[in-house]
Amino acid sequence: MSLASEVPLYPLAPLLFAIAVISFVLQMARHLRVFRAAHPSDVANRAGDRLRSLLVYAIAQVRMFRDRRAGTMHAAIFWGFVLLTVGTANRVTAGLVEAVLAWPLDGWIWRIVVAAGQLLAVAVLVAIVYAAFRRVVTRPARLTLSRDALLVLVLIGGIVATELVAEAFRLARYGDPYEAATLVSWPLGRLVAAPLSPSAQQAIFGVTWWANILLVCAFLVYLPGSKHLHIATAFFNTAFRKLTPRGELPRMDLESESATFGVRTIADLGWKDLLDGFTCTECGRCQSQCPAWATGKPLNPKTFIMGLRQMAVDAEQGVPILPAMPRISGMPRVTWLRPSDAPGRPTADGGSVAVGGSPATSVPSGDGSASAATGTGLVASAVARPIVDTAIPYDAVWDCVTCGACVEACPVTIEHVDKIVGLRRNLVLEESRFPQEATTAFTNMERHGNPWGQPRTARLDWAKGLSFDVPVAADVMARGAEGGADGSSAAGPIDVLYWVGCAAAFDDRNRRVARALVTCLHESGVRFAVLGQEESCSGDPARRMGNEYVYQMLAQANVDTLNRYSPPKIVTACPHCFNTIANEYPQFGGRFEVVHHSAYLAGLVAEGRLRPASAARAEPAGAEARAGVEGGSAGAEGGGPAVAVATHAAGAGDRASGASAAASPRSVTYHDSCYLTRYNGVIEQPRAVLAAVPDLELREMERNGRQSFCCGAGGGRMWMEERRGIRINAERTRQALETGASTVATACPFCLVMMRDGVADAVAAGAAPPQVQTIDIAELLASSLASSRPPAKVGDASPHREAATASPEVSG
Repeated sequence: MSLASEVPLYPLAPLLFAIAVISFVLQMARHLRVFRAAHPSDVANRAGDRLRSLLVYAIAQVRMFRDRRAGTMHAAIFWGFVLLTVGTANRVTAGLVEAVLAWPLDGWIWRIVVAAGQLLAVAVLVAIVYAAFRRVVTRPARLTLSRDALLVLVLIGGIVATELVAEAFRLARYGDPYEAATLVSWPLGRLVAAPLSPSAQQAIFGVTWWANILLVCAFLVYLPGSKHLHIATAFFNTAFRKLTPRGELPRMDLESESATFGVRTIADLGWKDLLDGFTCTECGRCQSQCPAWATGKPLNPKTFIMGLRQMAVDAEQGVPILPAMPRISGMPRVTWLRPSDAPGRPTADGGSVAVGGSPATSVPSGDGSASAATGTGLVASAVARPIVDTAIPYDAVWDCVTCGACVEACPVTIEHVDKIVGLRRNLVLEESRFPQEATTAFTNMERHGNPWGQPRTARLDWAKGLSFDVPVAADVMARGAEGGADGSSAAGPIDVLYWVGCAAAFDDRNRRVARALVTCLHESGVRFAVLGQEESCSGDPARRMGNEYVYQMLAQANVDTLNRYSPPKIVTACPHCFNTIANEYPQFGGRFEVVHHSAYLAGLVAEGRLRPASAARAEPAGAEARAGVEGGSAGAEGGGPAVAVATHAAGAGDRASGASAAASPRSVTYHDSCYLTRYNGVIEQPRAVLAAVPDLELREMERNGRQSFCCGAGGGRMWMEERRGIRINAERTRQALETGASTVATACPFCLVMMRDGVADAVAAGAAPPQVQTIDIAELLASSLASSRPPAKVGDASPHREAATASPEVSG
């Protein structure tokens, strides 16, 4: 028998399904009208990589399984829903799908599909119950309880349950040649339906079959306005994800007279940014990983993306559901969950806002009658509404540390950071609306080439007191030119250019890191040079704070300088400089091989050019602030030279005084820099350096590697005060101290400062023992070098290339 004879009024089923599909298509077309108002997004490249992204993130859902229970739940619902869709297609086409799949291999393909669908249907029901229990009972902080989410669960559960029951009663009433493959419905039918009369079986079958079809149609109509829309858009969003290096921000055309600088409204976004909003699953993984939100600040990356989606929905309310027809009066619309619905403290009027923030501005729905529509039919007032203070509070824009934890956590590859920086650009360049303390940093970078405001003449003060000379690139080039002219033996070409960075040049604590690093380079026989007074700030703080003008000025000058010397390799201890030079300077014609000092040092150790012999020397925490103690250097005021870290001349038998007297720290925990780890995938190399130092026990923090917790200095926050919630560096310090390690190791100058301050505050508060110290991995390595080994010959091959040059995001 056929479905047409088994199901009462069957001809109406394909008709209702077709109407539901048409409604779905028309609603999606209305969404696309908003996309037309946005800027183009460049996604027509690297087809192979985009297909891989779709398979990894949308099909395999690798990021979902970072939370194993939730990942398993979601996978069951997803795959069950996919296979059950095959069954739905078979029912509304009068068995056409079955006929096609049952034709080859004597029906075994259809048997496998049916059996898998039956098992997954049970898995879906179990997952639905678990999902509802989580949202209603356990209620993880990252999940927001909403009617939309519960309704979606009810619809999915209803669709699956009615399909299983309908199939059970159909088999009991009519039988089926493939009934052995219905691993759930057939036993269920024998148990429940068999004892009933044929008329009762037929009645229940008809009711449940039509209930299933009606629920499917209702779901299709509801889906475009639901958070579950990601079941359709996630495939496109993951395929069209950002494939350029994650640390590369888009370049702005500062010469354009008509373009908006940065992002002010949804029309200033790219259409892919709007697709991000419609793909948000509201899972809250970005929220749970955000260090700003975790420390009580108003920034909530989840509600920010939801706010963008709401703004797009409000703008499209002027677009009729049917082309060339007026909007149907009284037509129901889905109420989206707004940013103001996010969990947080109550306001005076009983509303709810993010912790420490302000209630999100209410967005009028707009129906085209109260405001003029744009040329695309969109509500003009909604399109022109500023994103700041609508989708995201002003304060939250500046709370972002651009650590990328939200992007790393998002299972559908939404990009939050680029959008926030775009908002900052507009606030800085067009509205001159930014935190007061940023003014000083902007002025110092523009006038002096560094955020500290120190003169360029002080850029080499960190090298005073070393027992060897630190070559300057200009001098090396001059000697080479002279040697080429008269035949004398001028200095040969350099192996690496050491990019010192502003922190190592001007911050007393980080000057010791520079001294330790060049000591390692000197002892290994690496031919290196520095730029000296020709070096300027890489521009990272200016760009991340939204001042693209200052950034481009600094970046172009640095690119011109570096191109003049054409260094074979650049080594830097600053992940921010590393990321900017490697990933962003190509926008200005500067393509260089850049290696982080952790990778370069690990290579020197692996090749035997550096041989650690004793554990790193501990030092009282209070001594870190004193100039002149084991590598402290003269300040900008011109103080006297200090003793170098691990300094010794080639062949010297003893270390500098104090390098051999202190006790060795027995335990160390390593803090991963966000710009090193998440942005550029440098994870194992710093640990390789630590592993090379004898007698060190590495104790990992719970949040390490790609899941690292920010120190709080990124995104220009190094030069801005934290006035809301607790300090981010205090929270990260707490996590470090929980390991019980006596030393906190870093591989970033900003992280070193923030962790040092965090440890000092913890010691002052009695939350940490006074002997806990913070130190860079280069210092640990330098203080453990063998003192009697002569340096390698200058002609030795340079270290092999580690996989630590800047690279796009690693899958997962």
